[in-house]
Amino acid sequence: MQTYNQAHNRVRAIFFLHGAAFSSWVPHIPLVQERLGLGHDELGGILLAAAIGVLAVMPIAGRLSDRIGSELVVRYSGLVYFIAVGIPVLMQSYLSISIAMFALGFSGAFLDIAMNANGLNVERAKGRSIMSGLHGFWSLGGFAGAGIAAAWFALPFDNALHLPVILTVFLIAHVFAQAKLLPDHQTSQNTKDRADKQALETARTKKERPMFLMLLPFGVCAFIGQFGEGVITDWATVFMNSELSSGATMAAVGFAIYSCAMAVTRLSGDALVMKFGRAPVLLTSSVLASVGTFIIALSPHYIVAWIGCGVAGMGLAVILPLLLSAASQATGKGGGAVVSIIAATGYSAIMAGPPIIGAIGQVAGLVTAFAITASFLALIIPVYLLTMRARLQIASNG
Repeated sequence: MQTYNQAHNRVRAIFFLHGAAFSSWVPHIPLVQERLGLGHDELGGILLAAAIGVLAVMPIAGRLSDRIGSELVVRYSGLVYFIAVGIPVLMQSYLSISIAMFALGFSGAFLDIAMNANGLNVERAKGRSIMSGLHGFWSLGGFAGAGIAAAWFALPFDNALHLPVILTVFLIAHVFAQAKLLPDHQTSQNTKDRADKQALETARTKKERPMFLMLLPFGVCAFIGQFGEGVITDWATVFMNSELSSGATMAAVGFAIYSCAMAVTRLSGDALVMKFGRAPVLLTSSVLASVGTFIIALSPHYIVAWIGCGVAGMGLAVILPLLLSAASQATGKGGGAVVSIIAATGYSAIMAGPPIIGAIGQVAGLVTAFAITASFLALIIPVYLLTMRARLQIASNG
């Protein structure tokens, strides 16, 4: 068990470093826009290039992780990712930065899928839920990376040196962290027997339906949850600023409350799953996400919207890691296969949510757009009742 505990700590570190590197790049986006003189539509274009890179990797990374081992994919994709994050700030043209952003999205998603697959394998080996905590460490890394960037920009340092210096540190840390990851083949016989038993139970009730159909309900719920996360991330501050006259600083406070609530809930999510079970936690998360988003939509003042941000953050926090864990255990399939399918739907939702809500907001107003999002988040409940109840019973409490 000591080996599993060590492997758990190492995959925590990988999640932390991934989040820290991404959030280190984000503060540079407006600087890149200003330096290259990009309009909002052009900036959207290069961000879309990153999203295309994410989608391009989906059919590859999961299969490769299951074939050669997620620990090996983490090792090498991480080496590329921590270099790729720093390249866009060096580019001098729209075409070159678009290519660099594609590479960032591609390598980042490659590492993301592999580290989630490795986390699922560690979870199986330990026999208890850990995925929510791993995503909590990603959130902590994001907070740390953004904080370091803010401090760097506030001090009399050259902004151009920020990413080269910090990414070098992250790259060295990655080399050390990946060295003790749990190899996929190093699982106990009890773990394999448990996975085989779960696969047989699923096969007995569903007669070995194709993998995609087995995971479809999990993917639908992941899409709903990630849709809401994308909307809150991209539009909550805009909503508070434009609809509630909060100003940029007070809107940023609201988003900080949302991020903090998400990180704290993710770090406690595994304990909640072990105590109450996956189904109650999933249903409660859906209710909180929906109610929190409704509070934002109906807020008479930005302070009330802060409360909504906190409630929504609590609700959205554990939906994706819970679904990844439950799908892996319910199907008995390898981590890479599960992550590639569910993550694809999740990333698609994050891409689709903000522009859809933007279009609705343009026509009917942001209040209506947020109310629709809140209603959409509540659909996890009927999806569970109609399609997922037996599967989550097979997965048990993890």
